[in-house]
Amino acid sequence: MKFTDFHPNVQIRIGMHFMTGMLSNMVLPFMAVYFAKTLGTTAAGLAVMASISAGVVTTFMGGYYADRIGRKKLMLTAELICAAAYMTMALANSPWLQSPYLTLIMSVVVGAGWGLSRPASDAMLIDVTEPDSRKFMYRITYWLNNLSISIASLAGAFLFSSYLFELLIAVTVITVISFLFTWLYLSETLQPYQQEHAVRYSSAVGSPLAVLKSYRQVFRDRTFMIYVSASLLMVSVEFNLTEYIAIRMEKEIDSVSLLPGLWQEISGLELLGILRTENTIAIVVLSLFTGYLLKKRADTKTMFIGLFLNIAGYSYLVFGSSPWALILLMLVATIGELIYVPIKQAFLVNIVPDHARSSYMAINGMLYSGAHFVCAINVIIGGFLPAWGMGILIFFTGCTGMLLLATILPQLSQSSEQASAGKLVSTT
Repeated sequence: MKFTDFHPNVQIRIGMHFMTGMLSNMVLPFMAVYFAKTLGTTAAGLAVMASISAGVVTTFMGGYYADRIGRKKLMLTAELICAAAYMTMALANSPWLQSPYLTLIMSVVVGAGWGLSRPASDAMLIDVTEPDSRKFMYRITYWLNNLSISIASLAGAFLFSSYLFELLIAVTVITVISFLFTWLYLSETLQPYQQEHAVRYSSAVGSPLAVLKSYRQVFRDRTFMIYVSASLLMVSVEFNLTEYIAIRMEKEIDSVSLLPGLWQEISGLELLGILRTENTIAIVVLSLFTGYLLKKRADTKTMFIGLFLNIAGYSYLVFGSSPWALILLMLVATIGELIYVPIKQAFLVNIVPDHARSSYMAINGMLYSGAHFVCAINVIIGGFLPAWGMGILIFFTGCTGMLLLATILPQLSQSSEQASAGKLVSTT
């Protein structure tokens, strides 16, 4: 299968996601550092928590309404909200106005906007792809997402402090372009029978109670909820890179030299950009080979080895200061990520029922917001604990996630066997 074989909706969304992701990642991952410098570390943690909380609430609403009023309408609304918020953030960091408080409020609005659109966007991609082509679609999305981050991480690390206003203008422009492409070229994928079924499912469409009832089945699925909780804790370990680790490195590493005499000294924020770029470039390059290498070793033992490498690598980044040790442990963490992510994602596909896919995926999507929330708490705690103490705390967080995942391995294995049996039956 080729990229051009995808539905036009898929081609446009992947292309626009790459562009908006590249520019927004030059700004958003560094906002915790911005708020720590302008408002203090506690305020920085609270700002991240507020943005995440807004995203969680709107993701619930987005998952509910995407099945009732349509995917396209929600995506257009969200992109318009984000464009307005980015423009206001630009004005709040312009030559005419400097307002970290207005920037904070608009960062919360951006979090809410993207939370609103995520379930609709995910559902639209699923609507227009066949099961056999989704793996290829997600592989391309994952690869391009990491490519955009690799470009944005290095560019943002060197541009953020001096050119925040210009970066925010650029993000605003690309968000407006994404809005126009969505409006002019994307087709609505919600089918009438899906809409009728969704509306009939609730007697009080639009009420908070109706929204919660629509997710009742998901919350009662013990295996899925443990899977999400475990994933949240493990993913939060990695997400500390743009929260606590970024703030610590910006504060504690004034200037270091990677190659004395051959490389100019760099700041902690610039070193962070190098680490993030290393992470994403390694994913882009090594992911071309790991799929082949894991064909015969895609088992739970291999998954847990990858998880441990990932957690151990990031735990060192929490307190380490040697540039080359940081670079080495980032590579270890990245290799662990490449090992465990495909295996763990395969389990997710097998435990999500087809008839409630959008609701399940909306909750699964919230684990990333939850992981950022945990990181925001770590930022606050990090104001009181030493770096080595934070390293222990974050290592313990990741190991707790591993233990939770281990408790549902029998159910995960059973779901995988049932999925394989169903596929075999469907092909005979």
